[in-house]
Amino acid sequence: MRSQPLIRGLRILALSVLACAPLVCRAAAPAGASITPNFKDANIREIIQAVSAATGKDIIVDPRVNAQVTMYSATPLSPKAFYQAFLSILSVYGYIAVPSGHNIVDIVPNTDERVMPGINLPKTVSPTSDEIVTQVIPVKNVSAAQLVPILRPLVPEWGHLAAYPPSNLLIISDRASNVHRIMRIVERMDRVGNQDVDVMPLQNASATQVVQVINQLYQGQAAAQMGRMFKVVADPRTNSVLISGDPDERLRIRALVAELDTPSASGGDTRVVYLHYASAKKLAPELEKQMRELAEIATVGGGPKGTAQAAA
Repeated sequence: MRSQPLIRGLRILALSVLACAPLVCRAAAPAGASITPNFKDANIREIIQAVSAATGKDIIVDPRVNAQVTMYSATPLSPKAFYQAFLSILSVYGYIAVPSGHNIVDIVPNTDERVMPGINLPKTVSPTSDEIVTQVIPVKNVSAAQLVPILRPLVPEWGHLAAYPPSNLLIISDRASNVHRIMRIVERMDRVGNQDVDVMPLQNASATQVVQVINQLYQGQAAAQMGRMFKVVADPRTNSVLISGDPDERLRIRALVAELDTPSASGGDTRVVYLHYASAKKLAPELEKQMRELAEIATVGGGPKGTAQAAA
């Protein structure tokens, strides 16, 4: 009599372990025949077993996967179409299918999507598939960081969308059909906007050095916070800085260039003079000759005052 409670407890323990263990569906070789699904209030694990048998995939089911599913089809489906329909069912009930090895698929809740491997960086993204993919989207003309708050409502809560400002990239992980939709939206938004160019001639600073300073400045913390929406180029011939991009950004860069183009506080003795009519190459020797004569006079007479006394 004492052994009966013990046996009953062992049975309960065994049933609990079986309930918590993942279901592993071993697939036979697929025959490639068409399937006509006809499931009414069936446990989702029965459909998983049918998918495994039809596609030849080994499917591992998370213990948390549980639902009653109704699925009808008026026409026969190929194994590939049956699998795509199965992915749609998983999407409706909050589950995802994640490839985890050679011909092995894990069925888990979609809350685990961020930590599960998916199809990374596919060359083409299907507009209809519900497979989980991760894609990197390059953005050329607008700020990737500014696109994130616009696109985030279009991505499910369990999906991932982020920007990498240094390279102006978007990184998205979601179902292939939605990733394809986001890629098309980004393509429409990533258009060339206002292409006006501001030309700022400099009077005191070197245009080349000013452009180097600005580029170094925006390669640091400012560039990490938001994507660059402007471009600066130096024109050494006219000693000018050319600024293109977003109007607000151009205005901010103009103010910075004007601040940099100020006379040196130490009173530098070098100035750049651009000639409109004379040849600088021919004029330079004459100026050097005049400078030498002035230097000799200053050395002999002790400066302007000594020169005046010598003349008297």
